[in-house]
Amino acid sequence: MRYLILLICFLAASTVMADGFTIATVDMQKLFKAYPGTPPAQKKFDAYTQKQKAELVDSQKILVKLQKELEGNTTLSDSAKQEKLKAFQDESQNFQDEKTRIQNDLAVKEQEMTQAIVGKIKDIVATVAKKDKVDLVLDASDTVNAKNAVDLTDEVLAAFKTVSADSDSSDK
Repeated sequence: MRYLILLICFLAASTVMADGFTIATVDMQKLFKAYPGTPPAQKKFDAYTQKQKAELVDSQKILVKLQKELEGNTTLSDSAKQEKLKAFQDESQNFQDEKTRIQNDLAVKEQEMTQAIVGKIKDIVATVAKKDKVDLVLDASDTVNAKNAVDLTDEVLAAFKTVSADSDSSDK
């Protein structure tokens, strides 16, 4: 997908390459790490992750208890052992399902938080680019060659100083 976007950008750039067409690059990874809203969002995500892990601990305790009952009790009849084994297998399946659900939920939550931050960074990049009369801004890590490209990373980092971390942190 990156290569397709890059190819489209190069094709667009080559068709529009008139005098005064300005290309710039930014280091999105550096901007993401330096963005004031990133640490609060990371803290919220970490707290959410810990809460989700706590839910798994309860289910895991039930599994351990059932396993100990199965292994430690030799006086159970065959039908009672089968019932305990069935309960253990059911709880084990529930644990795996819950674990998978939580992993998927965390991945979605992380993606949402990341996209929200990236969107805000792109808005700031667009503002800086407009101020500097830049026609096209590319991510430096995805750019192979951009002749006479201007690096706006430091200018965007300077613009971050006017951004409040508290107002930008996401509730997600």
